[in-house]
Parts: sequence; C-alpha cells; structure tokens
Amino acid sequence: MKKIPLIISISVMGPSLAACDMNDNDAILAPDFLVGEMVRVQYDGISNDLLTGGLGVKGLQSPTPPVFQNAEEPTPAELRTYAIHTNYRALNDTTTAGGFGRLYGPNVNNKNRLGKIAGVEYLSFMKLDADHQNVTLMVQIPDNFDTDHPCLITGPSSGSRGIYGAIGTVGEWALNKGCAVTYTDKGTGTGFHYLTSGKVFDLQGQLIDAVTAGNRSSFTLPLTPELREYNEKYPHRVATQHAHSGLNDEQNWGQYVLSSIKFAFYVLNKELAATKNKFTPENTLVISSSISQGGHSSLLAAEQDRQGLIDAVAVAEPNIPLPRSNEFAIQMGNQEPITNHSSPLYDYSTLLNLYQPCAILSDDILNAPFGAGSNPAAKKVLTDHCGLLHTRGLLTADTAPGQIEQSVTKIREMGLLDETLVLGPVNVAIKLWPAIAVNYANAYGRFSVTDNLCGMSYAKLDASGQGVAQSQAEMTSVFSKSSGVAPVAGLAFAPTELKLPIDYAICYRNFITDTTNQAKRVQKGIEETNHTADLQGKPTIIVHGQSDALVHVNHSSRAYLGLNHLVEGVNSNLHYYEISNAHHFDAFNALPGFNSRFIPLHHYLMTSLDLMYDHMTKGTALPDSQIVWTLPRKQQENGTVEDLSEKHMPGILQTPELSRIKIEQGIIKIPVK
Repeated sequence: MKKIPLIISISVMGPSLAACDMNDNDAILAPDFLVGEMVRVQYDGISNDLLTGGLGVKGLQSPTPPVFQNAEEPTPAELRTYAIHTNYRALNDTTTAGGFGRLYGPNVNNKNRLGKIAGVEYLSFMKLDADHQNVTLMVQIPDNFDTDHPCLITGPSSGSRGIYGAIGTVGEWALNKGCAVTYTDKGTGTGFHYLTSGKVFDLQGQLIDAVTAGNRSSFTLPLTPELREYNEKYPHRVATQHAHSGLNDEQNWGQYVLSSIKFAFYVLNKELAATKNKFTPENTLVISSSISQGGHSSLLAAEQDRQGLIDAVAVAEPNIPLPRSNEFAIQMGNQEPITNHSSPLYDYSTLLNLYQPCAILSDDILNAPFGAGSNPAAKKVLTDHCGLLHTRGLLTADTAPGQIEQSVTKIREMGLLDETLVLGPVNVAIKLWPAIAVNYANAYGRFSVTDNLCGMSYAKLDASGQGVAQSQAEMTSVFSKSSGVAPVAGLAFAPTELKLPIDYAICYRNFITDTTNQAKRVQKGIEETNHTADLQGKPTIIVHGQSDALVHVNHSSRAYLGLNHLVEGVNSNLHYYEISNAHHFDAFNALPGFNSRFIPLHHYLMTSLDLMYDHMTKGTALPDSQIVWTLPRKQQENGTVEDLSEKHMPGILQTPELSRIKIEQGIIKIPVK
C-alpha cells in the first residue's frame, strides 16, 4: 500500500462532555469533544518511525540532539524528532552500561535491531466543554498491530510534559508488543504563551500568533485590560498552561485519559476499517499505564471509569493525592507504625523547599551525588540558608550544626524515608522544589499570571536579572526542549519583588499552613484532585522505588494500598511492588555516584506490564504485594562501575515469603532485609 505522508481533516467540537457513555456506534464515530484539525502521519520505520523519531537506538543514546535546518522555522517533523530525543533521554538511563539497548530500550523485543517501529500516528485537540482549554491527544498504531487480539495502552505524560512525554516509557513496551498507544498531555505540556511577543503553540508545536490562533492554539490567555497592564509593568513574561489556565486541570486528568481511549477506538476503526473487526472496549484489551503524574492520571481514570473502558492498570511511581486518614497505619520492619501518611506533594515539597538546603549539610549527605562536601562556596550558601531559617523563626537552634540536625528532623517527622535523604543535594541543585511550588500553587489556587502570586513569574533573564525577550529560535525550540514547567528551555524564575529566596519559599509554604483566602484556594484545589482508591475490582499493579525522593512512598503508593484496602476490602485486586535502590529519575543513573547506587525502575514497569498482559490474556496469577530487593552495581578496580545485568534486578516473586507486604489489623507492614 502506498505510504501517505500527511492527511489533515477537520472535526468540530460538539456540546457534550467527554465523560458521556460509550456504545459500539461511538467507537466508529468521531467523538464530539475533538477540536479543530486532526493530523495523520504514516511512518515507514526506516526514515522515520513511531518510537524513536527516526533516530534509532544510537540516535537516542547520543547526547547531541537533532538539528533544525532552519532554527527559526523548524518543520513539524523536526520538532517531533527533537521532542522524542528530549523526552526519551529525560526519563531513561540511555547508557549501554546502564542496560539501554540490552535489557530495555526500543530495540529490545523488537525485530528491528535499530529499535524503529513503522505505523501511523494521529494527533488532535479536545475540550471537555466550551469553557475548558485545548488538550492534546495522540494515537499510535504500529504496523504489527494484531487485529485478531487487539490491545491498547494509555500513556498520559509524566510531570507536566508534552504529548511525547510517555513515548520512552509505556510507548516502548506497547509498540514492541504490537499494541496501539493512546497519549494525552493532560492539558499541560508546552502550552506556553509569550505575553509580550504574542506567540503561542499549535497542535504540532509550531509557533503561531496568539491573536489569530483561535482553536489552533494549545493555550492562549485572553488579552484583557489586566493582562495589558501586567505586560506593561512586567514585560517579556510567559504564562504556562499547567500553572495559569485557571482551571486546576489536574482534577480532570482522569477524564482526559478516558477521552484518549475513546479517541483511540475512533482512530482504530477509521484506520483499520478494511479489517473484519470493529474494535470496541468489549473485544480490545485496554491497560491504563504510565509513570509519575501520568500514573496518577491513569489510576484516576480507572477510578472514574463507569463505561467499562479500562480492563486493567499498571503504573509506576505515581503521585497520588489522597484524603488524610487515620484508619490505617504504615509500619516498616519493627519501627513504630506511622499515621502521618497521605500528605499531598505540595505539602512535603514546600517543606523540603525550606529545610532540605540546610539538611544536606549533614555528615551523611555531604558526599552524596552532587553533595557540597568538596565545595566551600556551596557549603557557605547552604550554611547561610540554615542561619536564615533560624532568623525567620523556623528553627530554634542558634548554631549551624544544631540547625542542620533540626532540619533533618523536620524532614523525618514528615514521614519521609532515610533512603531518600541521599538524593537531597541533586533535588536542591536542579531547583526541583521551587519549580513545584510555583507551578502547583498557581494551578491549585486557579490564579492568573496577572495575580503575580508571591511576586514570582517566568521569563528569560539578562545578567542584571531583568526579563528580556527571547529570540524567535529560542521560542520555537521550546516545544522540543521543554518539560512543561519552568525553569526550562531558557526560562527562569523572574522575581517581581525584591525578596530573598527563603522568603519566596516561606510564601509558598504558607499556602498549605495558613487560613488566608489565597491559602484556602490552594488547599481547596488540592482536595479537588484527591483519589477515592476505588478501582472497582480492576486488576492493578503499582510499582514504586523505595528511594523515590520526589514522590515519597508513604504519601503515595503505600498510602494508596491502605486506602484501597479500606474501600474495596476483599474485592481489591491491587498488587503493589516496591523496589529497593530505585528512585524517581532513572536518567540520573547514567551519572557517577548514581550508577553504583541505583537500578532502573523502568525495568520493573516493563515487567509489570508483562505480568498484567499475561494475567489478562492467559489467566496467569499476579504475584502478591512485595518488596523486591535489588543489588546495586559494584565499583570495579579500574574505577568504573560494572555493567547492569539481570543479577542486579531480581524478578518479582510469584510466591514471596520474607518479602511479602501484608495488611494486618489496619497496618500496612513493609518488610526490611
């Protein structure tokens, strides 16, 4: 059949909500939540492909990204390939020694040794209703899709990433398995609005004029008098879709996943109309998956699924907002059971934003990866921060050693594991906590960019700290380079008030502790995102790294296991696998200091998807909840670290004994070795 390089069709949004019931006819009709153009591209698996953007294994491993022939006007194909390179490498250790291309990667379980996958890709915008924003949907159908045994995997993006944010995680497993994949950017992604220059992004990441964009824009703020005044006072600021949509859209992430499934059935039936089958939820295996915020979204979708769209769930390291509960406790080994679990990400991240810069001066952490042990200048900055915590009345100790000790205690009292403390230096170095604080405070409180929350905004800064315009080339590249949340791709925190960093940190922390109107808005927004943990008996696997220093297990997966037990009881089909020596950012495992401490959680997501697929297609029993005790790679005599192998990553046991996670008398019991 002749390859058709590009087809564009038009679909008009109807009045109905995306959550409406679905029947067999709906599976072949265009959903009425689609907006604007729908783009179809077919990839031959040679010059370009679904999984690697034409780069193959070696291209993904290269730290040098693809180039744009014209930096000011890159083509959609160039933007896409660059975005795949960025996202794949951001979420995976792509070194051969770390297992890429050998134990996992696009070429593993792929007949194509380059890791390329031929097939077709569809893109479209959707809206829940006329008052909402555009959300990007994408479906990939590989040429090896098995029409007699169809399967569909969901891939909502992790974090605030764009539409290609899950391609290197669940996309890799699904496409190599011959399953179709349906993605959504969850209304986050690279929906950036450059306010002074009036530029926004279209469906394929091209820069367009905000005034004429209309429904072609992923995110545009209306040009109100307030916005004009803000632009004059604070030129060259940037509004982002996740932070400034005014919707607290996280509460809708489950609905976007469900909508992506409906879109996928429409696309499957449109694309494969010549086959004997009509694809419906009744005859197609649907596994809801992804990692981090994508895992959160897929779990939320499974809870909200009332149309039988989802058959099973397999997610990794999900951030899971939960209601507080003292009806169960969590106990690790013989330690005292704790009930201070189920805190939201915003709560513990804003606490870490205050105390972790001081805590990482403790003797146990100074020589950790990116630690300040051999950097006198860094130690002075951190020590000064400790002193400011005392000056602001947040610590009582009047000496640096006492302030460090109290900071560590504050973190431990929050219910965060000691296994995560060693990653404190890197989280401080990459400004992880202020990035979360600024982004999520605005989102949860439904604040506008013009509210200037805490006196903080986003912009490119000059040497004097003033906001300056980005060039056309800089703005154009954001779709491909961005993680969806600043600071990123040339954008930095741009203070609009002259305050010390600690005072900004206190401002954002106060939204979780105070009773002001602004604080109540943030707290209400957090509550709106809470899960019910009612999976309606769906077979579900959650896999999580015990050393996860971003999404902490006591406040996410462990707590979800407890709440699900309360809600579903004997009807629960949830299986939880906690992996020792695994953390949140596999990509860091390529770095010295990480490679000898941590193993890739990605491997265990792939294993979990294999287990779930076999369970759903062959009836193979799912292993009980358990700890998997892994083995870090050893340092060798020549100074290198041994290559990752299967000996470092033992399997999930079908019948665990000493490693079994139990729930007894209202206590989640986590074994220790």
